Parts: sequence; structure tokens; C-alpha cells
Amino acid sequence: MRRCRSSREISEKPALAWTSGGRASGAGRLRGKPGAVGTAGAAGACGAAERAAGRSGTLRGGPSRAPPRPAAMDPFLVLLHSLSASLSTSELTELKFLCQGRVSKKKLERVQYGVDLFTVLLEQNELDREHTGLLREMLASLRRQDLLGRLDHFEAGAAAEASPEERDLHAAFDIICDHVGKDWRRLARQLRVSDAKIDAIEERYPRNLTEQVRESLRVWKSSHKEGPPVPHLLRALRACRLNLVADLIEDEQQARALDSQSGGGTSSSSTVSLTSWNSDRPSSGVPW
Repeated sequence: MRRCRSSREISEKPALAWTSGGRASGAGRLRGKPGAVGTAGAAGACGAAERAAGRSGTLRGGPSRAPPRPAAMDPFLVLLHSLSASLSTSELTELKFLCQGRVSKKKLERVQYGVDLFTVLLEQNELDREHTGLLREMLASLRRQDLLGRLDHFEAGAAAEASPEERDLHAAFDIICDHVGKDWRRLARQLRVSDAKIDAIEERYPRNLTEQVRESLRVWKSSHKEGPPVPHLLRALRACRLNLVADLIEDEQQARALDSQSGGGTSSSSTVSLTSWNSDRPSSGVPW
């Protein structure tokens, strides 16, 4: 006796035909109801449409945005990398010897390349883009005029890019370092630099008065948040009866203002080129 198919079997057969490949799918499509598309097929069609839209540069909601540009490299770090690449093994040994009073013996033993030494000095705040005196002394001790020329080029570009307020402050620092002398401790206390920090500065630069003065100014600058820094410096100098130094700073500011009004200043770019720097002098046995 022929068994009659249940309504459930009749409704499931076209769906089963969709799950098989090849001609079976075609047969199921013919036997199924119009518009009855499987869930997997619909999802695949939507995914294909979105992929095609992505390839064409447009998605739902408008055109695709370009990825953000990577941040430019720090010119000072590029300079240090270039200097490291130009140091020979013997020159690196000389620099490690000169840094014995600043860097511990354990850290110096781990220094294998110039960038290692520069990294330690950066971490100890012995070196930064506004405090290149130590770097200049190190390069001068090696008698590498080509490397000193790279440092000059960087400093000239950094000065050109600085704001007028920063240029005035740097000029004021230079004048104070040249004329304050042993009175720097009195000035530092007037600028509210703590005695503990003053003692630490003396320990760090025991035989370098100029660096003691400059470091005290840098410590003050890092914590100063009370308006423009140069007028504050002038008031502190006059409170310490260092009126001659204050007058020199004011004269320098006036001369700079007149020069900027007459258009006498020149500007240059601080863009750093590894290719031009590294072509100055090839060095054998260069550590990287």
C-alpha cells in the first residue's frame, strides 16, 4: 500500500534540495516556491555585495576614509641615530670613557652602540633637544667636525621653528648663563627651585658652573605656569639685584623685535635628511 507523504515532508524537501550541490540545487530551486531563498545563500549574497563595495572604495554611508598618516619622526632622535651610525667602535669606546662620571658602570657595560649611550643620557635627562651642550662636548672631544656640523644644522633649524616667546627665553637663558656666575643659587631660590634640587644640580655638574646655571633654569622652566616666562625671569633677576643681567636681556629683546620688524631674520627648515648626513663621512666598523 502506497504511503501518503505528510505535509512536513513535502515542505522540507525543497529546503533539503538547497543544501546539496550541483544539479540538485538547481532542481531544488525549480521545485521550491518562488522567492524561497536559503538563509546561507542570502548571507553570502550580502557579504559579496559588501566586499564589492569595499573594493570600489565606497561603503554604505558614504566614501571610505583614508587611513591616518603616521606621525613624523622626532628630528632630534633622527639626529642621534645619524650620529650613532657614523661612530666607529673606537670612538664609541672613547665616549663611554668620558661618560663614566655621568653613567653608572653597569649601564656602560650594556652599551654596545651609540644609540644605547644616547638612550641612557636621554633617560637621565642629561640630553634633550634643548640641552645639547653635553652632546657638543662629546663630539668635540672626538674632533669630528662633520658631526658637529650636523648638530649646528639641527640647532639652526630648531631655532628657526621656535616661537618668538621661545626664542626670547632661549636668549635670556644664554645671557644668564654667561653673566650670573656663582649667584645662580640665589636666583634659583628666587625662582622657587627647592634646595634639594639645587644640591642635586651641584652633584650632577660639580665642575661646570655654566651647566649648573642652565640646569637650574631648565628645572624652573619645567614647573613654571605663571604667565610669560621672560618677564618672570626679569623680576627675579631684579629682586636679586642682578640689574645688569636684566638690562642685557631687555636690550636683546628690543634688538630682536626691531630685527623681526625690519624682516632681517632668516628662516630655515629643520627637516632632517639621513641620506645627506650619512654621506658626510663613511666610517668603517660602524656600530648600529
